[in-house]
Amino acid sequence: MAVTWGFRCVAYGVVSSVVVAVLSSLCLSDETELVGKIITGSLAALIGITSLIAFHISSLRCSESHTLRTLLLSYRWHQGEKIVTPLLMAKMKQMWRHPRKAQEELLQKLTRRDAKTEYGRHHRLEEIHSLEDLVNKHPLTSYDHYQKYIERLADGEEGVIVGEKPVRFGVTSGTTGVGKKIPYVGLFYSGDAVSKKFYRLTGYQGSRRPSPVQKRCYLYIHPNAAYTKSGLIVCPYMLFADGDKFLFAEHSSPRPALLISDEPASAYVHMLFAIADRNLGQLRAMFSPQLYRALKCVETNWEMMLSDLSTGKISAKIPLELELRRSIQSYMRRDMNRVAELRKEFEKGFEGIVKRIWPHLGGMDAVEHLGYKKRIEETYGKGFVVGSLRFGGTEAGIIAINVWMKEEVPRYAFLPLNSIFEFIPEDQSSEENPKTLLLDEVEKGKNYELVMTTRTGLYRYRNGDVIEVASFHENCPVFKMKYRIGELLNLVGEMLNSSIVATAVIETVEDWAGCQLIDWTCAESSLYDPTTSDLFHVVFVEVDPGDMKITDDQRLQFDANLQKGHDLYKNRRKSHFISPARAHVVRPGTFNELRDYTVSRTTASVNQFKTPRKLRTKEMVEWMLQRVAY
Repeated sequence: MAVTWGFRCVAYGVVSSVVVAVLSSLCLSDETELVGKIITGSLAALIGITSLIAFHISSLRCSESHTLRTLLLSYRWHQGEKIVTPLLMAKMKQMWRHPRKAQEELLQKLTRRDAKTEYGRHHRLEEIHSLEDLVNKHPLTSYDHYQKYIERLADGEEGVIVGEKPVRFGVTSGTTGVGKKIPYVGLFYSGDAVSKKFYRLTGYQGSRRPSPVQKRCYLYIHPNAAYTKSGLIVCPYMLFADGDKFLFAEHSSPRPALLISDEPASAYVHMLFAIADRNLGQLRAMFSPQLYRALKCVETNWEMMLSDLSTGKISAKIPLELELRRSIQSYMRRDMNRVAELRKEFEKGFEGIVKRIWPHLGGMDAVEHLGYKKRIEETYGKGFVVGSLRFGGTEAGIIAINVWMKEEVPRYAFLPLNSIFEFIPEDQSSEENPKTLLLDEVEKGKNYELVMTTRTGLYRYRNGDVIEVASFHENCPVFKMKYRIGELLNLVGEMLNSSIVATAVIETVEDWAGCQLIDWTCAESSLYDPTTSDLFHVVFVEVDPGDMKITDDQRLQFDANLQKGHDLYKNRRKSHFISPARAHVVRPGTFNELRDYTVSRTTASVNQFKTPRKLRTKEMVEWMLQRVAY
């Protein structure tokens, strides 16, 4: 029978208590000299503290894969965070009650930092003392405004654009070409660290908080990195740094598993270690499709996984470099009782499997994308709510958090201490220099293009997100993501945004009996068929099962659903200004291939990849057409 950490901690607590009693008696003895009393008393106090910690750990739910080092690191980190939670929650509420004050304080930090840089002198940042000054004295910007400055910074120049030396460069996904480099500096990391604490704490409010010594599984794929001329790493926002000892202490997968860059192999290995841990505390991914694919991986490969857990070796079918395979396998421990327990549950089927194999799981977390949150909750995660707890991007990190975890459609409260926010009314977003509103000037129910001044040195930066102000939390706006400006379909002014198209796609596939939507993307006729004079939209859809035969009439329903969701499009169709939209079903696995193809050709990483809702090049449309089933 395996010796548990609970048993070890109790044993240590008992022995150390005896030692404390002996030392205490020596300390109190009249025969012990003063120096001896100090030494024995100090030792008794120190050992007594460790004894109390050991007894406390023995009372907690604990992952048995811990080493002594990771056990103590995880305990120290999470217990410390739990102790300061009331203070952090009070700080959050204060920030939301007085968002304008938080924005003004952040602006002072940014302008003081950057005023003496070349950029700061050129844009007279020393004259900007308030949010009104920022709006009146600094222009709205896009990435082109900063590109030359950032390239010089990446080449090693100092004092160019941010008044701090960059630690590394983040890079946006670049799904349409070369990604944008973003300088990550100390002020960015300090702000993002606080945002991450807030995001974790809000997650705990809506679910069971894992114990300080339960491990967490994060579905992480190692990104391919580049380097600047000055030797700094250039890679996506999500990067597990070698020095992050607390992260590695809480992670259910061993450190070598975080070096896997192939997504299917990574998902297999992470889930292999996750299912081995009956006391797993959390299951997390960047996006909900990634979480769904990992759970699907278990359903598809469970017999092979149980064989691996029985032998302590990873199947040769999983592509891993030899040294990496050996390194990962050195952390595997055979546990036939757990294998038998898992086999019993897997053989029952996979509906609600999450709750059955991880009875002490605190929750699941992944940013919602394409309805996979609901799909997980109705299948593998039945009985659980998948939290979509954060909203952000490479340019600024986490800028908002979801305090309402159990709601079906995620909405997010801005974090005013992370970035300075401005809002362009949706009907003015096509203007070059529109008027903006501040955080306390927006109205519920209206759509706005988001503008940010960030800790990474971007001032009044238009990132292309359009949001809807859904409500207010304390005095801070709460929003729902609507669409990205670059994903608008627009042949003759109809302006179909991606949320409208998504609704039409979902409604269409729901009418295809027995089909489940996997993913979709769309394009305009000019790229689909440059020789035609017809104007129309085309959508490429992948469904499960992939061998379902969808009739022409069923595919035409997509055009009807588009008309139902957009009056202007309906009018354009009735006047025959626009021809019927076309729907194509692509062969199974197409969107996985699209992800791999995009990642191999751009700066996108698997961790940050989101399917482009609009194909913008003829090459990409032709690539998709080659995979059309009908």
